[in-house]
Amino acid sequence: MNTLLLKVQKREATKKKLNALREKEIVPAVIYGHKIKNTNVQVFMNDFIKVHRVAGESTLFDLVVNDEKPVKVIIKDVQRDPIKGDVVHIDFHQVSMTEKLQAQIPLRFIGIAPAIKTFGGVFVTQKEAISVKCLPQDLVTDIEVDVTSIVNLEDSIKIKNIKVPEKIEVLDDSEDIVAAVIVTKEEVVEVKPVIAEADAIQASDKKEGESADAKASGNDQKAEQKKPEGKKPEGKK
Repeated sequence: MNTLLLKVQKREATKKKLNALREKEIVPAVIYGHKIKNTNVQVFMNDFIKVHRVAGESTLFDLVVNDEKPVKVIIKDVQRDPIKGDVVHIDFHQVSMTEKLQAQIPLRFIGIAPAIKTFGGVFVTQKEAISVKCLPQDLVTDIEVDVTSIVNLEDSIKIKNIKVPEKIEVLDDSEDIVAAVIVTKEEVVEVKPVIAEADAIQASDKKEGESADAKASGNDQKAEQKKPEGKKPEGKK
């Protein structure tokens, strides 16, 4: 496999020019590392994307500054616009080939967990990458994780179950869970007896209406009883 190479140019550290660069699809970046002076650089967006797609943030590659001698770097951080998702700044970490460094290596899950089919479960991951320490030349692009060992719902894959190259030291807790299969319970929604409730309301209204009618009728009867009797006509003398 050919060594990846990315060309960049030095730039002035002025914030006023940053937006102008980005409008031209040029990304501001910085190179830093142990025992070296920070260097502000700029790189064409498309050139960076091509390298980043292959290297990720755990693969060593050559960075050429102003056509000078290549230096070995890894991509340490990529900042993106929260709305557009465009790359707005990059950190390149220049490494020493004789000094160990810390990095994040992505996990690549392969296979299908039998528990998914057996129990109708859902495959979930707790970690997408692991923290490691090693010499730059021992870094790998990713680490495979075979998930076919998850047969039952009680099974899980932990850090200690992952096969890591001998020269790579894992910094995460060995008992940390990386992946598992879970069954999501369907929420039971209680449906109220709307029809029965409506009937009850109607019955109540009817009863209340009948009661009101009866009360009105009773009042009418009382009123009739209380009417004074008319005077009898006087007889002729």
